[in-house]
Amino acid sequence: MNEHVIEIRDLHFSYEEQKVLDDVNFVVDRGQFLGLVGPNGSGKSTLVKCILGLLKPEQGEVRLFGEPVRYSRAGSRLGYVSQKANSFNLGFPATVKEVVASGLYGQLGLFRRMKQTDWDKVDQAIGKVGLTEYRDRNIGKLSGGQQQRAFIARALVADPELLILDEPTVGVDVKSTEQFYQLLTELHRHHGLTLLLVTHDIGVLSTYVDQVACLNKRLFFHGDPDEFAEREQEILTRAYGHDIQIVSHHHH
Repeated sequence: MNEHVIEIRDLHFSYEEQKVLDDVNFVVDRGQFLGLVGPNGSGKSTLVKCILGLLKPEQGEVRLFGEPVRYSRAGSRLGYVSQKANSFNLGFPATVKEVVASGLYGQLGLFRRMKQTDWDKVDQAIGKVGLTEYRDRNIGKLSGGQQQRAFIARALVADPELLILDEPTVGVDVKSTEQFYQLLTELHRHHGLTLLLVTHDIGVLSTYVDQVACLNKRLFFHGDPDEFAEREQEILTRAYGHDIQIVSHHHH
């Protein structure tokens, strides 16, 4: 049977009097790659925080792997790459290997608990994102795109079943962004990872994801990319409240 990895029911959330999420309902099944789009201030990051259990909804519920989120021991079943991952303090004295290893124990500097099998996992994760030759390089010396991949490796090291990425390509150049999406596709197809990608990058969606959700406080669309592409202008006009120009990506 197809397990719901994320299940969101009648979700409402407000900051003070300001309604941010209004009756949001959707599910993500195992093995899906969902792209979540919406304007700035549309509640996308709030929704992610509810899924991660960092915020408690006013009403409604979030389930991860069938368990209500606040009791969920999702722990290592869930990997998360935040927006801030790549605005990294460039003087930060950690190697790629150390940053990735911190995905196993939550903070840098606990390496005395690491066994050889743990370091093997670290090397595997670094290999998956194509950074093997940089493993001993200081994270601050890498390009934005490489740092980005290091943070994906950090999220992958505990072998999660679900990976959530919040606006991961902010500040990353176009070529690195393309490589980044190719990496995600690879993880999705070959490692069976379930992915939730929060993005501004509407043009990218139809190329890579297999489900699209469009959020602006309410959910304006949830379905497959072809239908989204067909109705894109109408959906976005409703969700964003005005006509918007879509920048499309042409793939060679």
